[in-house]
Order: sequence, then structure tokens, then C-alpha cells
Amino acid sequence: MSRGRVPESLLAGAASAVVAWPLTTLFTPNTWIRPTLAVIAVVVVVGILVRMATTSWVLVILGQLGGVVLVSGWLYGRGHLWHGLPTVDMVLTFNRLLVDARLTVQNYAAPAPTNRGIILGIGLAIAVAAIIVDHLAVMRRSPAMAGLPLLTAFLISASNSGDALNPMYFVAAGGVWLLMLGRQGISSLRRWSTTVPLSTNGRRSSDDRDGAYGYAAVGRTLAVAGLVTAVALPVVIPHLPTRYLIDGLGRSTDATGFSDGQIGLKSTLDLTRSLNNPSKAPVLTYTTNAPVLTPLRVGVLQTYANDQWRPDTPDVSYSRRPQVELPRELDDSIPRETYRLSVDDSRIEAPQIAAPTPLVSGDLDGVAWGLDRQTSVASVNRSARSYSFNYLALNPTSGALDQPVEPATGALLPPELQVDPASEPLVRQLVGEVVPEGASRIEAARAIQNYLRQSGGFSYSLQLPETVTNDFGQSERPDAISLFLRSKVGYCVQFATAMVMMARESGIPARMAIGFLPGTADRGTYTIHASDAHAWPELYFNGIGWLRFEPTPSGAQNTVAPPYSLAPTSPDSPDPSASASSTNVRPTNTRPDGANDPGAQDPTTTTGTSGKGSSFLGPQARTALLWILIGLVVGVLGSLAVPLAARARLRRRLRDAPDEATRVEVEWQSMVERLGDLGVIPPRGSTPRQAGRFFQREAYLEGEESQALVRVVDGVERSRYAPPGTTLTDVRPDTQRVVRAVAGVRRRKDRLRAAWWPSEGLLEWRERRDRVVRTVRGPWDRLRERLTDKD
Repeated sequence: MSRGRVPESLLAGAASAVVAWPLTTLFTPNTWIRPTLAVIAVVVVVGILVRMATTSWVLVILGQLGGVVLVSGWLYGRGHLWHGLPTVDMVLTFNRLLVDARLTVQNYAAPAPTNRGIILGIGLAIAVAAIIVDHLAVMRRSPAMAGLPLLTAFLISASNSGDALNPMYFVAAGGVWLLMLGRQGISSLRRWSTTVPLSTNGRRSSDDRDGAYGYAAVGRTLAVAGLVTAVALPVVIPHLPTRYLIDGLGRSTDATGFSDGQIGLKSTLDLTRSLNNPSKAPVLTYTTNAPVLTPLRVGVLQTYANDQWRPDTPDVSYSRRPQVELPRELDDSIPRETYRLSVDDSRIEAPQIAAPTPLVSGDLDGVAWGLDRQTSVASVNRSARSYSFNYLALNPTSGALDQPVEPATGALLPPELQVDPASEPLVRQLVGEVVPEGASRIEAARAIQNYLRQSGGFSYSLQLPETVTNDFGQSERPDAISLFLRSKVGYCVQFATAMVMMARESGIPARMAIGFLPGTADRGTYTIHASDAHAWPELYFNGIGWLRFEPTPSGAQNTVAPPYSLAPTSPDSPDPSASASSTNVRPTNTRPDGANDPGAQDPTTTTGTSGKGSSFLGPQARTALLWILIGLVVGVLGSLAVPLAARARLRRRLRDAPDEATRVEVEWQSMVERLGDLGVIPPRGSTPRQAGRFFQREAYLEGEESQALVRVVDGVERSRYAPPGTTLTDVRPDTQRVVRAVAGVRRRKDRLRAAWWPSEGLLEWRERRDRVVRTVRGPWDRLRERLTDKD
């Protein structure tokens, strides 16, 4: 079986499986694990069998690729095989599945849903990685090089997770790779020639510290130290940008750390997922001349199915100077004002771009952009860091908004009028209770908004309930919209979705927009953070177009409802829409309680002035500072470990010395070791007098320091050669003076190494480690000896 290299093959397969483990943080549910493990097993088994028949690495790889194709066809291509063999139809099926996987990666933030395409994509990707690892680690006997594909596979997970990975993922992957490296190193070492005799069983003596076992012990120590350092070091260094897949899974709204990398809102919002991790990452800064701020939109969603909003295929023609036309449905009689918004340092990924609506013109500094023909959403072909837009602020009058509701008829409704079938009965019931009979379009919209925002008893929370209790006291798990309408607990996505469905049920075309709240002001400049992500409904009015409404309660977020969406308080009160252009109030976006939507809010943001009780450092900054302090304390204590061990070793040896002569010998050996740490090492086998002359010459000792060295040498010679009963003097003060004198003429790096990394301290820790190992392995060694004696 040696030609098959079974142990090395199994280790390579285990390494490929372990580096795939962190993918569980990117996709849910984990239905891809078993098929992927099966593919890895095929790579390992086929590699062993082919190597037993031939030494050609080409045939081994071809055999493994053939095995992967066959097992992939059996696992994923059922119904597209010919007597168990792949066909052209199976290739076309795989292509469609992989296209679905690519769209899933692009349209979802982690964790993305696992579908057949994702399962196939993961299986094939890990299979290719397993073949490369097997070739490098087993055929080429280069496990160090095999670490490169393993690292690449690991980085796919590490660089696309919004949260930091659990250290166990890294420890497991690093541990298996080190096992591969250690096995190859020991095998290579044993092939070297040696004068160490072999025992009767053919192995070198286990107590030979110069043999393979000694090197293996040192290697294990270094490996454990490296893993511990690699896990502990990221605590005190910044988190790098999540940019590995560029525009896919790395776009997490709950990414944290000190990264200044680009972000993007996911186009599909999972209504059942609660995003609890706060994010302080800035998205963009801007200035505007508008008296009333408006949210910035990055996308529009019209299709809702299976508790999720699904993005539609965009229809955009990109140009550096596109022809921007006003919405065709906008009547010239609608009052409007034109304002300008200038953005600096935008970190939103292409094709998304934050913009107000409707747009009049734009200058993106040479970046090609355009408007979607269906939704009028702006998009870019590459990320734009700075840009400016001119846009309209519409101020429709009550007369223009007072339009009759026209219930849609027909078997096939357009997407903007389709109500989710699962929740339609409950939505129809609520619309009948909330919307007055014979209400106009604006009256129905205002009634729905008021019900969700104020009068319906809804509360804002990121912790979504999973079940509700029915009239019989039983727990039920309805669809996502019904769950929200019955529990009355949710965040902006639930509020916006409920209003969209209730408006559609009332006969008003509606859709959901995603983007960012206006942000916080500081000296006329507004800053939007990732925590300002928001969703709101847009309703269609003839002659006007799509208008924003705000059902999310203002107490949870700093959401401000547009004036036209608010009903007059009395017949004599002025039209709220008429004052939209005259008001000079700038809505702020300060979060009162640290909540976030859909990621989190920034409780430390202000509107430009520092209120009472405000903290100089936010919670995340204080947490980071605490970890830095803890890291510094641990680092200081760790740096003192070796010097303290050296001092403890010297004190113990002096305490255990049986007589004065032994104590003098201990002091002499300690001085020689410390001078050796400084780089002054006497010739091997030197007598005390010869060593003394060497020290004096190499360290240029003169005067009192030279006399101290003479006294130390004389003391050592008397301790060794004087008759018993001779009085001996304490040489410790002189040894310390000599060490200080030698240190004074050495380089700074030599002094630092001698102070923080003394050889006596290292020897002390090595002996302590050996004692622990002997204690732990003692019972096992005794049991093995007994079993050997019985045999």
C-alpha cells in the first residue's frame, strides 16, 4: 500500500474537507455538506487506487477528474444520464445550475439560501481544490505548497462573512495542514543518514534528543505557538475589507471593524432574518441645498414570492452622458422644486448607487451610468466615489392626489398589483377594517400608513417572533407577512412589505424601495452609515408617478413621513403638502436606542452638536480599546515569561545547592550563559582562566570591571581545586558587574535579546513542558509496555 500513499492521501482529503467547513457561514441550510464530502472521498479513493497502478501524475489527475465527473452526474444530474454516463444534456443542466448559483451569490448577502446550483458549485469547487491539494501534497510531496489552494478556499469564507469567523475554523484548517507538513518533514528527516543506533524494533531511541522525535517535539511546539499567535493577533489589528467575491456574498450589512472597504445593500431582503449586529462603516458623505432631506434610493423590488422580495432583471443602457428624461406619467401641473445633491467618498459597490428620485441630470466624473427603463433606478457600470445629481422634489396638491381607486381586474395582474397568496385573506380583512369605504387613493394610502405607523399598535424590533398564538392558545407559524400583521412586531422591511400588500389589495400599484435614510449632519455635511439602511413603500398616482410613504414608526428610527402622506388634522388646517417647500426643518437621523434597520443604528451619531451625556468614544470604539488594552497586558505578561523563568531557575538552583562550592559554580555557569546571550561565547572546553581572558579581550574590560572578572575566576578555581574547608567568597556581585560591563559594549539588539529571551529561561520552559508531557504520557507509556511484555 506504500505506492498508494494512503496516510498522505487521507490527510490531504481531510484538509480539503476542513477548509470547506467555514462555508456553513455563507450558505444555509447546510445540505451541501454530504454531497461535497462524497466528492472529496472519490478524489481520495481514486487517487490511492490509480497511484497503486501507476506513478504518472497525469493519469492520477485524469482518473480523479473522471471520478468527480461521474459522481457529480450521479449526485446532481439524475435524469440526464445515459446508463449512468454523462451526456450533453447533463452539461447543459449543470450550466443552468451554475448560472443560478452565480445569481444567488450576486443577489444575496451571507448567509445565502442553498439551492441545487449552490450545492453543485460548492461540490465542484471543493473537488478541484481537493485534486490540487492531493497532487501537491501526495504526488509532489510538497504539503507546504498545498497550503496555497487550502488558503484560497479558506479565504472565500473568511473574506465574505459579515462577522468574524469562529477561531475553531482556522485552528482546524491550520492544524490539519500542519499535520501534513509534519508528517512529510519527519519522513524526509528519517531518510537522512545518521549515527544514532536503532533499537531492536527498528526505531531510533525515543530518548535521543537529536533524532526525529526531538525535532518532532520542537515542531509541535512551534506549530501550537503559531496557531495561538494567529488566533490571538487579529484581536488587536483592524478587520480587512470584505472584498473577496467583489459584488457577491461579501456585501454584508452587518460587517464590522475598521474597514473602509466598499459595501452594497443586498437586493433580496429575507423577511424572516433578524439583523442584530451594529455596523459603524460609513457609506458616503454629501451636501445638498434642499431644505427637506429625502432618503437615497439604491434599488426597487416588485416581485414577492416565498416570503422574499426577488430582484428583477435590470434594463439599463450605460453612458457617460445619458439622456435623462422625466417620468412619462409626471404631469406638468405638479408643483416641483429642483435641488442638487453632491456626494463625496461613496463606498457603494457597482452597479448600485445612492440617488434621490426623480432625477433631472447627473455628473459622475466620467463613470458610465443610466436609469432602469422599468423602475427609473440609477445604476453604474463601475463604482463611483464622487458624483452629483440634480433632482426634483415634488409637492403634489391634495387635488392632484385625490384620485379614485380603480380595482384591478383580470386573471393576470401586473407585478405591482399582485398580493401574496399566503397572506391575502388576512390582508383583505385588514384593508376592509382600516380603509374607509369609498376612500380615494390618497385617503386609502394615508389610512394604511397611519394604521401601521401609529394607530395599529405595532412596535419596532429587530428580534422577530417565530410563532404567534391563535384564538385557541396554540402556537402557529404562518407566512412572514401574516406573522408580522398578527404579532405586530418587525422592522422597516416588514412595515414596508405590509403597506405594499395592503395598498395592492386596495387597488393601488405599489412596490418596495431600498436605500438609506438621510444620515446625520455635521457643519452642513451629511454622513450616511451602513446603519442607515432602510426600506420604504412607493405607491403609484396617475399624473405624478411613484411617491414615497413611510409606515415605519418614527420612535424606532428617525423616519419622517412626507407631508403629502399626512392627513389634515382639521378642515381648517392648511394642506400639509403646501408647506413642503416653505418649511425650513431638516429631519435628522439620530437613533435613540442603538437599534438598527436592517443592520443596526448608531447611538453615537449627532446632528452636529454634542448633547449632554454624549460619550467621546462610541460603544464599538470602547470595545476595541478594551481589547487593545487586554492585548497589551497579555503581551507584557507574555514578554516577561521567559526572563522571569530564567530568574526563577537561578534562584532554585542556588537554593538547592548543597554547599558554597556548588553555589559558586552555579553563579559562574549563569554568568557564562548570560554573556553567551549577549553574543560573547568562549571556546568550547575552555578553563575558567581561559574563559576569563576571552571575556576580557572580547568585551574590552578595564579597571574595576576587569578586577571583578579576576575575582570571579579566582573564586571558581578555589571552589574547584581548594582543599575542603577553604572559605569561599560570594562571587554574585562580581558576576553581575561583569555582565553589566559586557552588556554596555554590545549592540542594542544583543542586549534586548539577552534581556527578553535568555537561554536559561528557554531551558526552564522546555523542562517544564517535558515534565508535563511525561506526566500526561506516563500512564499511556506504562500501558503500552505492559501490552508489549504480554506479547
